[in-house]
Amino acid sequence: MQYSLAIFFQELSDGSFECLSLDLESNGERISMLQEELCRRFKKDKALEKLVETQAFAFHGKSEWTRFNIMVVSFLKYCRDVNPWSLLESYDLIFNFYTDLVNCLLNDSYPIDKLVPITKEMTDYVVPVACKLDNNYELLNTRRFQFLSYVSSVVSKLFNSTKPLRNLDDHEGFVEKPHFQQLPGKQKILLYLVNKLNNIYFRIHSPQLCSNIFKNFKPKCMIYRFGEYPVQERIEFHYLLGRYYLLNNNVLNAYRQLDRSFELLSHVASTLNLSLESMQPLRSNLQRILKYLVPAGLIIGKLPRFWVVGEVDQQLAHQYAAVARAVRAGNLKGVNEWLQEHESALRRSHLLLTLLEKLPVLAYRYLVRAVVQGYTMELSSSRVPYAVVRRAVELSTGPGPGAEARLTIYNAVHSAANVEAMLVDLINLNLFRGNCFPMLETCVVRKTTDVSQVFPSVPEKVVAMFPLNGDDAWLDE
Repeated sequence: MQYSLAIFFQELSDGSFECLSLDLESNGERISMLQEELCRRFKKDKALEKLVETQAFAFHGKSEWTRFNIMVVSFLKYCRDVNPWSLLESYDLIFNFYTDLVNCLLNDSYPIDKLVPITKEMTDYVVPVACKLDNNYELLNTRRFQFLSYVSSVVSKLFNSTKPLRNLDDHEGFVEKPHFQQLPGKQKILLYLVNKLNNIYFRIHSPQLCSNIFKNFKPKCMIYRFGEYPVQERIEFHYLLGRYYLLNNNVLNAYRQLDRSFELLSHVASTLNLSLESMQPLRSNLQRILKYLVPAGLIIGKLPRFWVVGEVDQQLAHQYAAVARAVRAGNLKGVNEWLQEHESALRRSHLLLTLLEKLPVLAYRYLVRAVVQGYTMELSSSRVPYAVVRRAVELSTGPGPGAEARLTIYNAVHSAANVEAMLVDLINLNLFRGNCFPMLETCVVRKTTDVSQVFPSVPEKVVAMFPLNGDDAWLDE
């Protein structure tokens, strides 16, 4: 059957908007037929605009919807002028239509719900287009991330326009405590928009912009139970929130969210009987979560079962098992060598500074623990002489840099001369129970044979000092 403008306009009048897809793979046949007719009859923009105005679309008694007409004109311009063989000649048509489509959804007084699915589909379409263009920004003589930044600004407008309905007058069929299927169209894609925006912000190296999105998500949300959102969107949200917390050194909250994401994805895989061998996307998503969950757990003293991690990502398991052994052995030289070896990858993942700050503290704790066990408790004493700890630090850090050696973040900080400051820090962090006496150059601990009375559990103290964010409690409902 020959597709035509008449059929296209009839589909729009019927509220069937699948025909507005820009994707040439799924909608290319219809677009090519429209292109032939448009090039023959409507070569000028003015004629195209007049054609759309004469259609007099009416939706639920709304006789004029100017933004809808503008969007339809943009789509027909795309159909007429698109070059299927050149993205460079067509990207302005793509972004113009996408912007006009989103603009239709900004005013809730119009019947926008049926436009929501095609808007979601086109968002999934334009983001990869923007990535492809940004990957060639030097060739195009554009700014880095120019196109993704533009897409984020459009999606952000849609997110900001999404508000909870407060009374029956706001929306037909309003329900006070709606389930997911009873939500208005924009509310159904609210979590999708949150994830899409935050993913873009991470991709354009502006993750701090996520703060406003996370902060405004719940006030905008009409749903009372987070668990009613689609599970794949909840998995993604927990993952992104965990990454955001980790970036801001909020490690315990990061671990909680990343662990929840991993738990949900594992549950889905188990329920659907999916295997890592047959489902590469499953493996990829688990690897994506573990990349941040494993270091977060290491920092708060929650070591994973590395053989389980190895079933998903053998390389990741091997890497972090090595540094975990160095930390638990109190081997500062080993920790620093590991950080230096993986510096580039850790930088790209925004993990370097967090690990550089946190891991040596844990290594010092295990080092002093070994001193207390092997020296103080063996002598049935309560004293930990600075000299003994200083010698242990010298052995742990290895030879210091020579007089002409270049100082780095790995060799310029940790020194046996800083023993007292290190002990005080461990005490202040509640990772070590003792009292320092600088004049005597000794630290006094409880006289006991139970090392746990001197060195409390790391996870226990981390939870006590840095409680979970209470605002996130609803995410577990």
